[in-house]
Amino acid sequence: MLTDSRPDALDLLVVGGLTVDRFADGSSAPGGSVLHIARAAAHRHLRIGVITAAGPEAEAAAGLDEVARLTVQHEVASQSGTATFVHREQEGGRRLRLERDGGSVVLSASDRERFHTAAVLYAPVAGEIEADALRIWDESVPRGAILQGWLRASDAGGAVSNLTLAGLEESLREALGRLDLLVASSEDLRAEAATPDAQLTALRMAMGRTPVLVVTDGTDGLWIDHPGARPKKDRPWRAHLAAPVLVEGAPTVGAGDILAAFLMMGARVPQHRWRAHVVKAMRIVAEELESRLER
Repeated sequence: MLTDSRPDALDLLVVGGLTVDRFADGSSAPGGSVLHIARAAAHRHLRIGVITAAGPEAEAAAGLDEVARLTVQHEVASQSGTATFVHREQEGGRRLRLERDGGSVVLSASDRERFHTAAVLYAPVAGEIEADALRIWDESVPRGAILQGWLRASDAGGAVSNLTLAGLEESLREALGRLDLLVASSEDLRAEAATPDAQLTALRMAMGRTPVLVVTDGTDGLWIDHPGARPKKDRPWRAHLAAPVLVEGAPTVGAGDILAAFLMMGARVPQHRWRAHVVKAMRIVAEELESRLER
């Protein structure tokens, strides 16, 4: 099927909530996949659109101002508050607490008419995108998702833990299984299995045969499971790809979001070109991390 070929079409539309991120040193900043991706795409002069939700906090206002500067089209659903995460580095890795829920990002058929795009990436931060939203754009447009925001649960005190894939609603799993690309980190899937390879197997069993699956593993690169058959072999392609460049000392927040965005902008390349496509996306992420060291 053909994708949107209008000359004014976006290279990518990103859907997901903005965040306010609070850190141990008392500082706070706007965040969320929509902002991290918009920054990286703007550096490469790409046409990006954003549909998001945010409240009135000063950090959120600053983030929305930046989104407006970096994108060619955006829409913001006003909420009473922005999804707010408290970040703490502890032994064993980062720990999050959801201080405030940010409300929903609701899509309708009118969004499909107003946002003409070559690809769509759903990137929730705290489950704010419902299953029905994944069906607004049909199979004529490449669609993908970052699973992180759907795999988060929080207790009464806001401590964030990981859901299993079985914990997702059936309608959501069904809708996700119709997309072209699904990306998750090994940390996102730690409630499912202990290793990225086992996590990929669980993800394939839960999401069916259609999507390309990617599980990122920090400095150890990523694992990919492509549903297309290898030449002359009736089985899918699965491989571990090491990071082509390691960048030490740079903040890595949003790196997985950036990777997913650049993978999504070529999600329907032929199966035999996917290895090169993934390596190119990983190099772009490394360039973004290196640029942070220069600021």
